[in-house]
Amino acid sequence: MVTRRKPGVVRDAITHYLGNIKGDASVDEIHVAVSAALAGEVARSSVRSYLNLNTPETFLRTAHGRYRLVRR
Repeated sequence: MVTRRKPGVVRDAITHYLGNIKGDASVDEIHVAVSAALAGEVARSSVRSYLNLNTPETFLRTAHGRYRLVRR
């Protein structure tokens, strides 16, 4: 069961994960990390959607289904 969360919680978990790894990660890797960080299942579509909506401003698509945080 997917839990409703406060706005920004999934965003923060995604950016925190990508900010702490070297290189890029697949959508599946990001999804697993976000679910673990939030101690509960997060919809894979929520992760994928957030990544797609914030590319290229926040995330860089390095390959099909792979992203990294844009370093400023």
